Amino acid sequence: MKIRVMKFGGTSLRNRKTRTYVYRHVIEASKTSKVLMVVSAMGRYPDAYATDTLLSLGNDHISKEESARLVSIGEQLSALTISSELQEMGIDSYSIPFCDAGIITDDTYDYARVLDLDDHMVKRRLRDYDVVVSGGFIGINDEGKVTTLGRGGSDYSAVLFADMLGLNEVEIYTDVDGVYTMDPKMHTYAMKYDQLSYDEMLNMKSRVLHDRCVTYAKEHQITIHLKGTFSCSAGTIISQ
Repeated sequence: MKIRVMKFGGTSLRNRKTRTYVYRHVIEASKTSKVLMVVSAMGRYPDAYATDTLLSLGNDHISKEESARLVSIGEQLSALTISSELQEMGIDSYSIPFCDAGIITDDTYDYARVLDLDDHMVKRRLRDYDVVVSGGFIGINDEGKVTTLGRGGSDYSAVLFADMLGLNEVEIYTDVDGVYTMDPKMHTYAMKYDQLSYDEMLNMKSRVLHDRCVTYAKEHQITIHLKGTFSCSAGTIISQ
């Protein structure tokens, strides 16, 4: 069973118009592979279901355990919405519940440490469906309670799923088509890197990918293909 893990960020999922670009990538990939689609919460603050918007609904009295449940709603809603839209387009899709996704963590609700990866249900759903959609950022502890993986947690989830499934590469899609020498939205003369090592990526302190994602990819030799949702360019390859 050939599998591709494809992760999409919040700005790519903000509305139905931006999601049409996402679906083009996923549908094309599903012609030759099973796809595990990892999704962030839709949009950015103050979009209704963005992580920071949900976080703002709590207050100083909410516990970290409750806060984890609150912010995890964004990824769960995103996965369910996207799966339903794929089904509407005739794609055999399924949104896997966070409790079946197999990312087992400790009890640190806001920046959990991953203890184990259980591939049982993910592989089962990939056998049953062409596209399986999972919310990123979310884990569960040994009591089945929601935990979260911190900022950039969906990117981290993507490499965890790749490792879980025995893959040596993962595709991460953002609203820019690779890693640049500086922000291409602000500097038209910014130059894109075709390839970077893990250490080079970490030393750049770039916000494009979270350090936990790159560090885990380095430790487990998982190549990251960073691509643009709204582009057909090759993007940037991050590897040894």
